[in-house]
Amino acid sequence: MQINTLSEFLTQAGTEFRLFDLGRRLQAIEPADFLAIEAQQRPYPWPLQRHAWLAVCYWQTHSPEQPYIWFLKLPLDERGLFNNGAVKYFLAALVEQLGQDLTAPLSDEQQQKLAQTPFTFAPSQEKLAAFHARLGLALNTAPSHFYQGTLDFLATPEQHDWQQLGLQGLAEVAARLQQDVSLSQLLARQWPQLPVPVQTALCQQCEHQPLPDNINHLLLDAVNHELERHTPDDERIALLLRATAASPAFVARQQKIATLLSLAPSQALMLCLVARLWQELTDETLLLQYLSQLAERHGDLFNGVFSELVSMPALRPLILSNLHNATLAPALKDALGALYTADA
Repeated sequence: MQINTLSEFLTQAGTEFRLFDLGRRLQAIEPADFLAIEAQQRPYPWPLQRHAWLAVCYWQTHSPEQPYIWFLKLPLDERGLFNNGAVKYFLAALVEQLGQDLTAPLSDEQQQKLAQTPFTFAPSQEKLAAFHARLGLALNTAPSHFYQGTLDFLATPEQHDWQQLGLQGLAEVAARLQQDVSLSQLLARQWPQLPVPVQTALCQQCEHQPLPDNINHLLLDAVNHELERHTPDDERIALLLRATAASPAFVARQQKIATLLSLAPSQALMLCLVARLWQELTDETLLLQYLSQLAERHGDLFNGVFSELVSMPALRPLILSNLHNATLAPALKDALGALYTADA
């Protein structure tokens, strides 16, 4: 059996499937878009370290509660195009283990052999929880047993031990905020009473899920409160801002980022923007402001961050069109000059 692409494999296996990117944050990939990527008709949209970090989930139509899941780290070429040779390597190893039954369950030994290929990876616990929460909603399966305990805690936090909360329950709350108005209202109402570790864990989950307006604005208000402190916590500011990352662009966030970039931005903020909120940098003014501050205040990060930014299809044309912009800040011109001298 000759199988050349993931889509061919999933189709020939007679399965239903969903694809997600797990590189910078959790993002669904539409099957039609993935077909174009596999055909090298377009670059992979969210590269990280010149790889595509994929969660591939497929299941028999009659058994959505029993999905098969792989986490694949596939190399991209210098144009950001898919390396189908890596896919063929993985699928050949898979077929070798499974034989002709492409949906047969894998033994522990077979799973270990596949995990030893160079194209698999283990997501962080935070991303894994976010992925399972999103997948559960997509497949309409019941949440984990941690979910109800998390709801009980949010309703009366003073009556429960936050250390008994499960990460999966927090992830399932975050995944439901956009569609469950009463849940988002409950979280907004109780937010000030929540222990900081719970706020932190919720923020780390929210950054992977689209949020309703009231939660996005609550998070930005929390940034404002942090800025008003005598010694603002840069890590917390970045955490709160990151928590809004999966929501579509909105004016208040763009304005907040512009303000933060004008206030001697911290390393935490700069890394937050490239890691989670890169889409905001498609605004040319914000992009140049970001690059200027990066060059001036965080020069040791410049080459690595610039390389990541320019690899992103949404940013690459905008960056390249400004390389010879006469109005660039002197520090940015110097950083770009040093970068290209080093590459020469």
